Amino acid sequence: MFTRIKQAARFLLLTAVILLFSQVTDADLLDREEVTANTVRATTLDFSNRDTANETGKSLFFSVQGLIPTGFQVESVRIKNEGELDVTYELSATQTAGDASLCNALQLRVLSGWLTEYSGPLLGLSFDTAVLEGQNSDLVFVLSLDDTNVQLANTTCAFNIRVASVQTVQGGTIQFFDEEVLQNQVTAGTWSLGG
Repeated sequence: MFTRIKQAARFLLLTAVILLFSQVTDADLLDREEVTANTVRATTLDFSNRDTANETGKSLFFSVQGLIPTGFQVESVRIKNEGELDVTYELSATQTAGDASLCNALQLRVLSGWLTEYSGPLLGLSFDTAVLEGQNSDLVFVLSLDDTNVQLANTTCAFNIRVASVQTVQGGTIQFFDEEVLQNQVTAGTWSLGG
């Protein structure tokens, strides 16, 4: 019986040595799941700011020198949906540099389809709308200074108009995001009150 144990041990040792030096093993694992009628597709959310005159990209918007009370400047932009999802975007404005008193005194009117969508303080801009896949949204902006305070003379306001979209799909489990920025700078001119 002791010799049988020795023979079994020798056989196991010999098999282990052969397997160790042969560097070949064979193991097969197979697991197959079949799912039918399941489609996975990637899509895009993308829009751009375009010049309404020639469809070129636009990032610099208002650049006004010498704005005086009752003065105004008109600009336009085309929000172009270049993705495969309908876009609901929101406009907002934030001061980036300059004198806060001038930024707070500036007034903004936004027209879409020649209807006023927003009218009020520049920094209070809040307006949202939808653009369908492959469509455009043309917006006209009128920036004005109605305040006659002479302390606003020769001051500067730099601000960004942010065009941003977050699309939520499937109840919030998937989100698509895009953002474009229009840069602006306004410098007030010189004026005096009375004669």
